[in-house]
Amino acid sequence: MDIPMTDRRDTVVSAILLVGDLRARSADALRSVLDQEGLEQAEVILVDAGLGRHEPLPGSEHPQVRTIQPPPGATFGGMRALGVRGAHGRFVAFLEDHVVAKPGWLMAIIRTFEEPWAAVGAEVENANLEVGLSPVIGLINYGLWSPPMPRGEMDLLAGNNLAYRTEFLLRYGADLDELLLCDTIQQWRIVEDGGKLFAEPAIAIRHSNPTRIGTCLQSEFLYHWCFAAMRARHFKWSAWRTLRYALLSPAIPWLRFWRLVRLARRKPSEAANLKAATWVLVLLLLHTAVLGQVFGLAFGPGGADRRFTHFELNVPRPGSSAG
Repeated sequence: MDIPMTDRRDTVVSAILLVGDLRARSADALRSVLDQEGLEQAEVILVDAGLGRHEPLPGSEHPQVRTIQPPPGATFGGMRALGVRGAHGRFVAFLEDHVVAKPGWLMAIIRTFEEPWAAVGAEVENANLEVGLSPVIGLINYGLWSPPMPRGEMDLLAGNNLAYRTEFLLRYGADLDELLLCDTIQQWRIVEDGGKLFAEPAIAIRHSNPTRIGTCLQSEFLYHWCFAAMRARHFKWSAWRTLRYALLSPAIPWLRFWRLVRLARRKPSEAANLKAATWVLVLLLLHTAVLGQVFGLAFGPGGADRRFTHFELNVPRPGSSAG
């Protein structure tokens, strides 16, 4: 069905989708947005980092879609910020290219923002649960928000695939490029500035995780390198605080491990695909994440932001419909 292009003044949600070279999975992500009820109230901003090497993405010709080609060298956060600055909607909803929005996703975002939340977050279903290490990395990164996710105000929402009030993001000006690289920090900044976060299970997505040990280690190391560097910068950590955190960092994997064991007990669906031996891999990944943080504190971004961007947009995640 053809839907007439929304008048910009009537745009409620700007859905921002970043895509790279893996076109089949990106097309699936875009299609999941275009199939949403309520699309006439939305626009889709396709930030296409692969456009210089590929034909336009199938679906990008839809009248609700605007395509932006980011400048060379743009980071994951910079691309997302580019979409925000070009958005016409009162709310912006991010979706990764290895994610599909489940039916009702868009209308649930619109309904939830009827309350004065600064950001609303999704329930995250594992799209490739039975493949390789996907259940391990899924538990580590999204276990708190996996089904069944409680509905209510939270201190932190599932990263990278949440929706914000556009006006809140635009307050951060030039800092937005860095804050949206690891949007845990963006969320903390919003809470610090008086905004509130809300988790809504009806805003549901299916997320494909890395599945191989090498890509899982790469994911944890690069993300946490960026995370630590940005956190220290944006919260103005002193040299003493940085040193103290680095000295205490060997305890962090064990604390996170204990929390994950407790979480798995509460969510049998998460634990069902975890064998006893895989808990050793959980510990390995948690230690890798802390090593990444130490590098971030010691060296700053150091090019990790661009390596992380390449990983997010161009590394396969086998087992989902698009791979």
